[in-house]
Amino acid sequence: MLYFYVVNLIIDQGNTRTKLAIFDEKKIVREAIFSKNEQAKTEKWLEKHHNEFQNVLISSVTDIELKISVSKIIRLDHTTDLPIFNKYKTPQTLGNDRLANAVGAWAKNPQKNSLVIDLGTCIKYDLVSADGAYLGGNISPGLEMRYKALNHYTDKLPLLKAGEIDFNYGVDTPTSLMEGVQHGIYHEINGFIERYSEEMGQLTIFMSGGDLKYFDKEYKSPIFADSTLTLFGLNEILKHNA
Repeated sequence: MLYFYVVNLIIDQGNTRTKLAIFDEKKIVREAIFSKNEQAKTEKWLEKHHNEFQNVLISSVTDIELKISVSKIIRLDHTTDLPIFNKYKTPQTLGNDRLANAVGAWAKNPQKNSLVIDLGTCIKYDLVSADGAYLGGNISPGLEMRYKALNHYTDKLPLLKAGEIDFNYGVDTPTSLMEGVQHGIYHEINGFIERYSEEMGQLTIFMSGGDLKYFDKEYKSPIFADSTLTLFGLNEILKHNA
């Protein structure tokens, strides 16, 4: 059995899957992903590795209760103490992933303004000020959602899936849709970066999420791609409380 001296377990339960990550300080030393309906497999993994962690933080949007063999468990909600100041006017409605991304950006980029862009089911833009305040942000439809909307709300447009594009304009219906959707998101991202840079000055940009791979073109500002930013932020919240 492998043991770690300062270890935390992060459980991120989403609508479709559960992510588990064991942190040794700020480094992920073990991780796993299970679908939502694989509760037995998830609990078997937890039991197998229960000697490797001491503190647990659960961030969940489901009602599924997992069996965990530790006494120190923090369930993240709007009352959880944070290492940054939350200026969101309705903290009880703020998604844990947005909050974790903000905390993660602040931990990686302290005393500087940051913008986190999370390309998931929805595209989430979240701002953290140089003095450690979460300011809020924006939510827009994600990549798959945009393709589905074009198909659902029209009679003749096909349902397409995201893919790599290397053209500037469409020459038929599929390429026109892909250009409109994917380059539309690209220009949306650049627009928000320019807007907030004008308002806040120098801005560090973090980008994460499952659809990050489709947006690897050069932006006008440097981008720090970080697929584990949410988990990292959740671990920082756990460290702050435990």
